[in-house]
Amino acid sequence: MRKSRTSRFRRSAAAVAAALLLFPLNAPTASAAVGDLACTGNFQFNFTPPLTSSTTTADAEVSGGLVDCFSLNGSYTRLKSGYRTGVGTVSRPLGTAPCAPIMTITEGAVLYWNTGERSKFDITVNTDPTSGDLAISAYFTQGPLAGDTANAYPIVLHPNADCATNGLSSLTSDLLEVFWE
Repeated sequence: MRKSRTSRFRRSAAAVAAALLLFPLNAPTASAAVGDLACTGNFQFNFTPPLTSSTTTADAEVSGGLVDCFSLNGSYTRLKSGYRTGVGTVSRPLGTAPCAPIMTITEGAVLYWNTGERSKFDITVNTDPTSGDLAISAYFTQGPLAGDTANAYPIVLHPNADCATNGLSSLTSDLLEVFWE
């Protein structure tokens, strides 16, 4: 039994390493101290109209939550959880398969913290390898963590179930890790 767990772990680790080599998320250099905050969370982007192979631009809304936040350097221990909302636009190359999560999203958003404080930030999601570095990042402009860049790493990512026939109307991550620097 021990060998099979070890073998599964090694295969899983190799698969994750290979995926990171194929899909690196390079975020901009941060301006603040390393370890300001780390959280677990989720998000959902909604696109109107749905993206198809010929509809390549849309309005985008984001919502999501953060939990289990921890400040490694002790600077933001009061921030434990929050929820975010935002609006912006999405674009992607003509001819992209409807369900493919290849796009560039730019949005302005607000994060409402457990303390009642609010942070404003600008989100950039780029999963289109022809449009620069692949990244899911946010630059915080006001409130707690102003000047920090948050980088998000989705563990699970999926489109709406009917995207093949009705277009990509939502992109959801049920689990992601977010790190502020």
